[in-house]
Amino acid sequence: MLLVIGLVIKFIWWILGAAALVALFFLVRALVRWYARRSEEYARYWDALCARADQQHNWVLQGDDRGIYGVEGADLMRKVRRFG
Repeated sequence: MLLVIGLVIKFIWWILGAAALVALFFLVRALVRWYARRSEEYARYWDALCARADQQHNWVLQGDDRGIYGVEGADLMRKVRRFG
């Protein structure tokens, strides 16, 4: 038992350094996983945005008011044109 205590006292800085490296490893791994999830969510967001833009562009090419004013705005413009 005394031998173990002596070894701990002698190599305390090595033990603390190893513990710090292990903690750093787990921290970096958590950050990499978080960044990967964030990148996937960001890619899905941009894919949805591009799909919406393509749909609106196709509506504009077809002469549909939804491409300019959006779905709700196109309904309002129809009402304005009807009464105007």
